[in-house]
Amino acid sequence: MKKLLLTLILIVALALPVFAQLYQVGDTVADFTLRNADNVPVSLYGFTNKIIMELFWTPG
Repeated sequence: MKKLLLTLILIVALALPVFAQLYQVGDTVADFTLRNADNVPVSLYGFTNKIIMELFWTPG
């Protein structure tokens, strides 16, 4: 188990620089719409000129 955990940590550590270079501050990203906990559609462009943090989570 410890070996698996160390392997996963190494993979994530090596992958972070690659993903960090995908977008830079000020870059435009594609709009998308998801539903919030109240089933109301929320669009990324609804937060223009605001600082946001996205967290994608799914149970299971």
